[in-house]
Order: sequence, then structure tokens, then C-alpha cells
Amino acid sequence: MSHPSGEFCAKESLTEEVRKVIDHTVTVHTMRPESVDEGRVWLETNFREAQATIAPTGAKLSSQRLYRSPQARVTFETTRWNRLIDYPARDMTITVEAGMTWRELCALLDVEGQQLPLDVLEGEATIGGLVAAGFCGPRQYGYGTIRDYLLGFSGFTADGLLFQAGGRVVKNVAGYDLAKLMCGSRGTLALLTQCTFKLKPQPVQWSWVLTTWETWEDLEPALERLLFSDTRPVAVDVLQRAALPPVGNELTLAILLEGSQVSLDWEVQTIRKELSNLGPTELLVVSEDRQTAHADRLMTRLLGSQRQQPYELMVSLTSSKLVALAEQFPETTRIMGRGLDGTLLLSWNEPPAPHELAAGLASLIESASLAGHPQEATWEWTRWPDNSIPPPANRSHDASSSRWSLTLKQQLDPLGLFNPSVLDLRCGKPWPENL
Repeated sequence: MSHPSGEFCAKESLTEEVRKVIDHTVTVHTMRPESVDEGRVWLETNFREAQATIAPTGAKLSSQRLYRSPQARVTFETTRWNRLIDYPARDMTITVEAGMTWRELCALLDVEGQQLPLDVLEGEATIGGLVAAGFCGPRQYGYGTIRDYLLGFSGFTADGLLFQAGGRVVKNVAGYDLAKLMCGSRGTLALLTQCTFKLKPQPVQWSWVLTTWETWEDLEPALERLLFSDTRPVAVDVLQRAALPPVGNELTLAILLEGSQVSLDWEVQTIRKELSNLGPTELLVVSEDRQTAHADRLMTRLLGSQRQQPYELMVSLTSSKLVALAEQFPETTRIMGRGLDGTLLLSWNEPPAPHELAAGLASLIESASLAGHPQEATWEWTRWPDNSIPPPANRSHDASSSRWSLTLKQQLDPLGLFNPSVLDLRCGKPWPENL
């Protein structure tokens, strides 16, 4: 018996569990396609028949509930798409499927002494999830964010169309750089299948210079001095109540240097000279190398400390206002800031009291508005427990960046099937009231 090509053939190739979603026999379902082709068939059929809303996910570590839409009927996991596609080590690029874990990627790169410098704590985080989250870590000051390393990608639109952007070489200027728009898109624009990154050599050794300070007012001149330092730090973090050995909960300026032993000796000595006369209460140096166990590295402990509290607010502002904002919050607030990048991560064990947030953030809006730059400061919740809905980001949906994101969403996902309402949250709109 012959069958017409198209609908029946596509549906015939689906597994029974996928057919249940298409036929509306389940309300919430997890889809784990074995292959990219199976995923394509499911998306095509879903778009044509059920039009179920979809939350693309990997290991569910890079995106908390606030970036997994509660409207989605299907959780689409890409963890089985974990193959190495291409690794020309001499070209210092690598192409992998989006479901490959961070641990698997690092194991491949370690063999060649190379790295994707992102400072990821969870080894089970998927590459696609890191891209969708727009991941950045403490070393973004020296290395940049994942956006600076993504050369190209392939992915599905909601109707199952596989498309590509960018390429597999570093020098590629053909067409619009759509790959950059995938970084931080939170699974709202496309479902990633492959990613290509440029790489960096691994450092052989590195040193942390940890200085402690009595007050934020005392620490601020040190940040200003580092702007004109003769050294080249790859990370400059400010920490309050970080519980970081060996400084504990002291107000700390943490500076990370990488290089050869000769260069590190010179840079550490230079930092000592530049900061010692500014009045730190303590100056410590912690030296590590590739032989240092991963769990014992100061970076691992720093990232682990950052993850201990369930509520986290990320504030982006000009670096000159970072200390002024940090001073507005009580000493009980855990603060981790990228000192020279203008990013503050504020975290709490319990939802912060409205007056506690208002003290800092309201004054920040006022100062930005008075300066004639109303979009100079933005913030959004980057961690929030699963049992409640977070406030929207402080980002005007009338801003050009928000308008462009919403326009692109309309082009790539006109039915709004991928992570519905999540882009609205990021563009400053609240969740729909019926959720």
C-alpha cells in the first residue's frame, strides 16, 4: 500500500511517545530525540498539527525557571546530540553538537592544551545551553564572553527548517553575523544543533592576588588604579560575603594573572607596588597550575560560592558607578562584581525586601536618567526558585535592542512556539497574568 509523501511518512517515522504529544494525549511532555533528523521530523509535524509550545533545554543548568516558559507543553532536550563534528586543532577551532556537555568538551581540548575560556562550574552543562544563556564568567575581562568565541551555528526554526549562520573559520565576513544574536537568546529564536568556536591556548600557570579592604570607599581607588595598571589581568572581581578561602567574608578585590613564571613574578610584584600604598588590610598571593586539582582551584571555589544562594540579580552599568551602587546594599548581601566590566551579581537566600532593592536600584535609574542615558543601567534576574514568577528585566521594550529582538523573533518563530513569553521578560515586559 502506497502512502503520499509528506505528512504520513513524517508521522510514521516518529516514536510512539512523540505521537502522544502530537495527538494531545499528554499535557506536558519531554522530547529526547536520538538524532537531529528525528528532531526535525518532530518539529515539522508539531508545527503542522499540534503546534505545541516548546522549551528547548540541555542539562537544565544554564537556564532556571525564569528562562523556561511555564506555557511550554513540551520540553525538548538535546542531550543526545553530543557528537564531535570537527576539530582541526591547528586552526584552533572546534565544531560540536549542541548537546555535548562542558566536561566532554574540556576533555577533548585538554589533549591539545587548548581551552574555551568560559569558567563553567557544572560539567554537565550543555554547549547549546551555554550559548542560549549568553554565558560569561570572571575571566570575561581578559577573554570576553561566549559571544566572542561563537563563529557559527546550525539550528532549527520552529517549523523544522534547518539553517546555518557563520562558519568554521575565524576569518569569515560573509553575511550578517546572526551567530551573535543566538548568544543570550534563551531558546526563544531557534533550537541549536551544532556550534563552532574559536579556541585559546591553555595557560600553564596562573596567580591570584587577593586584597582585602575595610570599606567600598577604600576599595574604589584600587579599581581606578587597575585601569592604568602595567599588568594585564584576565579577571578583576570585587567580592562581599563570598566565603572564599583564604579571605572568608572580607570585602575583597580578586585579581587573576596568567602567564609564564617569569611574567607572573613580574606582574605580581607590580600589583603589589601599585596597590600597597592604597591601604589594603591584607594582600595574599595564591599560585596554581595545570596540576592543581580542579576542585581545589580558587576559580572553582569562587564559582561554587556564587551558586549557593537561590536569588541572583545581575546589574549592568558603567564601571564608574559600580562601587556607588554596591554601597547601597547591606553588608549581608552577597556581592560578586566584575570590577572593570560594570557588572554586579547580587544574591540572597530569601527574596530581597522591596526597600532593600529600591535603595540601590531606584537611585541608579535616577542617576542614569540625569546623565541623559536612561538605558545606561539594566538588570535582570539570573536565578530564581521554581515556585514563583520573577519580576521582568529593567530594559525598555521600546529600546532599539528590544525592538530588534522582538522583530527577529517574529521572523524566525511567527507562532511563538519557542519559549513563549521569555523574550518579553528579557525586554522588560511581565509574564502574562494568567500564568
